[in-house]
Amino acid sequence: MKVILCLALFAFSLSYALNIEEKAAFDNLLEGFGSPNEEEARQKQCILRTHECTNNRHGCCRGEYMKDDCTCFYAEKTDPKAKDVEVCSCQQPWLSKALENRCKIVSED
Repeated sequence: MKVILCLALFAFSLSYALNIEEKAAFDNLLEGFGSPNEEEARQKQCILRTHECTNNRHGCCRGEYMKDDCTCFYAEKTDPKAKDVEVCSCQQPWLSKALENRCKIVSED
């Protein structure tokens, strides 16, 4: 009888703890969805096209139709013993360029 009582108490405690953790996880998830004011602030902080994005590779601004990509390449070395330096900048993807050009042609007709 004591074993059954202990198991029931353990099961109740475990389910209560899991519910509290789920509620905390759900609250954290809701905090991730920012208010419209936070969205506007994030848009103002984005990295413009052709600007350096090495430290923030997901911070490029949106173009007219698609978000710009952070494209990385190795800088040309003048000294052969120097380390390779990776440089990244926000660039417009080729698909976005083609889409914008196509839309401009259609809108002119």
